[in-house]
Amino acid sequence: MALFTWGDELSVGNTFIDGDHKKLFAMINSFHDAMEQGRGSEVVGKVLRNLVIYTQEHFGREEAEMQRISYPRYSAHKAEHDKLIREVTELQNGFASGNTLLTVKISLFLRDWLLTHIKQTDKLLAAALN
Repeated sequence: MALFTWGDELSVGNTFIDGDHKKLFAMINSFHDAMEQGRGSEVVGKVLRNLVIYTQEHFGREEAEMQRISYPRYSAHKAEHDKLIREVTELQNGFASGNTLLTVKISLFLRDWLLTHIKQTDKLLAAALN
């Protein structure tokens, strides 16, 4: 069962940001599905690693756009990105150390963070880009 379903209310109205968010949703749903199906930690670990890598790439693209337009909220937005990367890296390290109980926590954390970030922070950025 999918953790995320994309809807118009999540669109920020920017093609590249919305495309990245849809891919992040698909990756988080893959992670959640693997966890729910009890697949081995190797599968969950691989999905989580790919998710971390793609999130960093997405943040890099957003941050480059913010710098390009001299976005006034750049520092605060980037601080949110940096905080998420630190937190997810800690969760990933805990999972890699054998703490499989973190899988539910990781799924819920990613869902809640991404929804809040899109609906608040990224909508402001998209408005500035548009």
